[in-house]
Amino acid sequence: MPSVLASLAHVAKSRDPDVNQRRAPRVLVDMVSHVVARGRSQGVRIINISSLGLMCRTDAELFIGERISVWLPIVKEVTAEVRWAEDGRVGVEFMTPIEPRMYDAMLSLIPPRQTAW
Repeated sequence: MPSVLASLAHVAKSRDPDVNQRRAPRVLVDMVSHVVARGRSQGVRIINISSLGLMCRTDAELFIGERISVWLPIVKEVTAEVRWAEDGRVGVEFMTPIEPRMYDAMLSLIPPRQTAW
């Protein structure tokens, strides 16, 4: 029978900042944009982004599992699902990954962020 500590190894790994569990690397950015949720446009500040999703700060009330659209340069409106929301930060996953050429072109227009947040 495995020990309790052995079965909790995944928890320790998930809290280790040196372990990158993302499917795609995130790029630190600093961009003001907007999302549309429930028919209303809400302001956001995008903190990091990848071809698969992003994290932003917002005062908007967004719910886990909610479908939203996010405006991004080059790409325009992209449909996404809210994956988590905590203390004014929201993580979303794009319903369709951004194609690499468009992603690179988009990044060239977004100011980089100097600090994590």
